[in-house]
Amino acid sequence: MEIRTLCGDRGQALELHWPRGWRERPLLATLARGATLEVTAPAASIWLVLRGEVELQCREGRFALGTGEWLYLDRDSLPSVRAGSRALVLGLALSCGLQAQLQQSAYAPMYPGRGHAPPAARRMVLGLWRQLWLAAAAEGPDVPRLLTRLLRALAGLQEDCSAKVDRCPGRSLHRRRQVFARMQGALQYLEGNLDRTVRSSELAARASMSVWYFTKTFQAVYGEPPQAASTRLRLAHAARLLRDGRLAVSEVGAACGFENNCSFSRAFRAQFGLPPSLYRIHGGGLPPLQANAADMHGQAG
Repeated sequence: MEIRTLCGDRGQALELHWPRGWRERPLLATLARGATLEVTAPAASIWLVLRGEVELQCREGRFALGTGEWLYLDRDSLPSVRAGSRALVLGLALSCGLQAQLQQSAYAPMYPGRGHAPPAARRMVLGLWRQLWLAAAAEGPDVPRLLTRLLRALAGLQEDCSAKVDRCPGRSLHRRRQVFARMQGALQYLEGNLDRTVRSSELAARASMSVWYFTKTFQAVYGEPPQAASTRLRLAHAARLLRDGRLAVSEVGAACGFENNCSFSRAFRAQFGLPPSLYRIHGGGLPPLQANAADMHGQAG
């Protein structure tokens, strides 16, 4: 098996366009220190940030990834990836055929999603990455074996998905995986559009389902309706912006899709137990009196 490699560094602007026969050739990409990569052909891709911050924009929205975070995108996403000035990010682009094989695989199914890889997992992926890169450059016979090991390691980042797959409707495992992939795509769309309220009808259309069926399935898989998930994710984003301190408190609510400061403050307080202004003052934690009360409540329980 032949694998293409692509490396960008120090502000290089790269574009991924596939030559003839690309469907049989996965791509390993490494971006560092301000390099950018624009994927202009259909390919599923997974990105793992080893250091720094990465900005990624695709059809699902806009994502800001930090050290240890990973993101897996479907083949229609067409991402544009920009590594920060001190960043190092690994990317693996998969052909449509290979993605379909993974979807049916017993050992390495992969779904659209986002998460955080612990240091041990990052070290494992990096080690396999280096071995595969060297084997690909030398066109060695170990390329298929190393690629399989790398895919298994990357799939291990989603090991908590099996229980959610079981909650999906469908008589066969293949059908449940298909439904779960659609649910993950909808959740990913929410995560990529934290600056606005996404309607359930929009999510259902993306998943090619009726609003009733989509809402019922989403609730069964994630334990909350789509609009509750949207609010929770936008409030979590607001909390990050408040801790970051770059925006005024009055601007954070608008940046997270809330109609006015009153509705934002009310929703934020219901979620975190204190208004946004106090949350910022106390650095994202509870004020001393509230913290002590929470501790006492916990001890009493």
